[in-house]
Amino acid sequence: MAGLTVQAGFGYSAVDDDIAWTDITPWVQTAGGGQVSITRGASDERAETQTGTLSLRLDNRDGRFTPGNASSPYSPNVRRNTPIRVIKTVVPEKNWLTGTSFENNAHGWVPSPTAPPQAYARDTTHHLAGSWAMKVTWAGTGTGGVLQCPLYGLTIGVQYTASAYVYVPAGSPAVVIDVDGTSVSSASTLTDTFQRLTVTWTTSSASALMRITTASSPPAAGTMVWMDQCQVEQSASATTWDGTLASHHPRFFGMVSSWPMGWSGLHSTVTLTASDMLKWPSRRPSLGPMLVEEVQGDGAQLYYPLSEPASSVSGGDQSGSSRPSLTTRQSGVGGTLEFGTGTGPPSDELTTPTLTPASASAGKSLQCRISPLLTSDGSTGTPIPGTQVWECWFSTSTTGRCILKLSTGVAPAFEAGVYFLLESGTGKLQSTEFLFGGSITTTLTAATPSLADGQPHHLVWDEASGAVWVDGTQYAIGIGSHSDMALLTVGSTAGSSSFPGTDGTLHWAGTISHVAAYVRNGVSGVGPSVADIVDHYAAGMTGHAGELSSDRMTRLAGYARIPLVTSSGSFSAVASQGVLGSSPLSHMRDVERTEAGRLLAARDSASLIFQSRSVRYNPTSAVTLAYSDLETPGVEVADDDQKQVNLVEASRPGGATQRIQSDESIARDGIYQQQLTVLKTTDNEVVDAATWQVIRYADPQPEVRQLPVEASTLAVATYRALLDADVSTVITVTGLPAEAPSSTATVLVEGYVETITESQHTLNFHTSRADLGSVWVLNDPVYSVLGSTTRLAY
Repeated sequence: MAGLTVQAGFGYSAVDDDIAWTDITPWVQTAGGGQVSITRGASDERAETQTGTLSLRLDNRDGRFTPGNASSPYSPNVRRNTPIRVIKTVVPEKNWLTGTSFENNAHGWVPSPTAPPQAYARDTTHHLAGSWAMKVTWAGTGTGGVLQCPLYGLTIGVQYTASAYVYVPAGSPAVVIDVDGTSVSSASTLTDTFQRLTVTWTTSSASALMRITTASSPPAAGTMVWMDQCQVEQSASATTWDGTLASHHPRFFGMVSSWPMGWSGLHSTVTLTASDMLKWPSRRPSLGPMLVEEVQGDGAQLYYPLSEPASSVSGGDQSGSSRPSLTTRQSGVGGTLEFGTGTGPPSDELTTPTLTPASASAGKSLQCRISPLLTSDGSTGTPIPGTQVWECWFSTSTTGRCILKLSTGVAPAFEAGVYFLLESGTGKLQSTEFLFGGSITTTLTAATPSLADGQPHHLVWDEASGAVWVDGTQYAIGIGSHSDMALLTVGSTAGSSSFPGTDGTLHWAGTISHVAAYVRNGVSGVGPSVADIVDHYAAGMTGHAGELSSDRMTRLAGYARIPLVTSSGSFSAVASQGVLGSSPLSHMRDVERTEAGRLLAARDSASLIFQSRSVRYNPTSAVTLAYSDLETPGVEVADDDQKQVNLVEASRPGGATQRIQSDESIARDGIYQQQLTVLKTTDNEVVDAATWQVIRYADPQPEVRQLPVEASTLAVATYRALLDADVSTVITVTGLPAEAPSSTATVLVEGYVETITESQHTLNFHTSRADLGSVWVLNDPVYSVLGSTTRLAY
């Protein structure tokens, strides 16, 4: 048996980690012309993977799927970008559970996120089937907790019975099993022996939760139960236990693109369309430089890049928190502060202001009152919890000058704060803490090298630890905590302009940029790690040049607020992308092309999948199909020049442009040229990438490009293998007709179109030759045959 489940996350974002799913399967039409249609992957291995799509028709006779309908049970959350997922369940025998016994693992049994038990684990103390059972230890609150296993693909309107054997030791509370907390079994009555509990219900949803909890509230903490031989069956009563596991196969995860509502006569339907998570990083038209993206992405509560053009006289806050601008502050007479004339961190290519004072006591600096305050101990009003982390970039050739100052901004006689400067003469980083306008001061010097060398440097100060980091290196300097800092001054020690005679001294000569502040463990209880902020040094200096392509893909996904990239294979280093400037997906494609890999969305969550080229080296077939079992027309064998490439001109940023060609192919077929730009770190790697293209495509061989399969008619194991098949899965087809190039074809999945109806489940795979990934392995009987399988990979 196979069942379909479709769920929507009304009121949630696709990237939320706590989506409460609503089952909408009862309204999905898969009969009378209705179908669930899914597309995924690419048309062939030389095309980019495309955003996956979902299309299905919903019965809307009560208007529940009409956007803007206030009487909808989902109002006001029937809207675009609603998370949606599709799951296909396969039940080989009669048991709909993935966790029937516990011989190898928990098989899908997990604690309730809102009411977890004290502990749960597989245990051998008491058991029925095999040698293991699930031991649940109850908490001392509520009912002691809930352990649960999800059910999907149930047939709506049908009666089911859930059952489990439980062993309650003397002194522990009686237990019950239930379905969704509403259909509840009788409580257990026996102790120190196994007893079967059952509950029967008629399902109105394709999904449910089988649960176990106590019959008392609250139980004594540390009491327990053992559970074994669990079952959910399509029956009015419990029958003999069957341990054959059901399996759930995610088919789609994404966001609703539209809910178009219409009528057929008086019958209202909604033809829902959705896109998978590959759409998410394409929404934003352009990224800022890596450094800017990381400062903003790490949650800066105040951020002044100071990259305004030369005509500017102030610097704006780019944190999104609407802090006041940094405006020019004059001390004494003379000096200049010119935006758009300096250079800061080398990777971002942004301009900075240049500060040129007339003297240490005369010049211009930048200043603003921080409103609202970042943190506060309550001295100036309501306490605001948390500690601050500050960072900035600077360059100078002059010692003894102030980089930035944080102070209370009150009358000079009472002002307190801290400022950072370069020690006169040595150029080492120094801090000065002051009270009562400077009548009490503490000056500390970090053991840094001279920083007055005209080069860009990165400073991080963590208020909680008192430590500083300069260019990624930590220095214990012991700066104290400073609450209610309301005045930020960049480039001098100037006090508040509200009080006469506080012009300030130690005017900076050089550049300052990317001034940012963060709050850790504040009102939200969270905040970036100091290590993440220190890592901005690599972003600013090199644009993370040399990191693995898998790490780069995760970094770029993070800029698009995608929480996870699952990578597989072996990865190579990539060059800097420090400037960025295009959409996140565009830059991710650059990394994908450099790795000759595959980027696609996960089918079960708001994450992405990144496969390196090595995933396709010497692939092993995951499923074998007989041609006679396909039960669909449309199998195609192609032999054309669609993929042919016999000349590649390849280059990398800052490197040579190189040409690789196949003279034999060009002499026979003419030139098939490709331009290849990759983010490789050496010219030799560029040659390797170009050569890899030419040796595979200079003379393309006949291949099966379409492989349609009526999957639901096949044996259970084969059906499951086809449902698990994804991009880069290998499928072998045997018994091809005599007209085929050979009787067997081994193909690699590049994508598919999937159609699910009431009685059919068709998978139409786009495929390529699997042997294109066959590469040399020393002394291997298959992959080191001279003149046949001696191809070197890179």
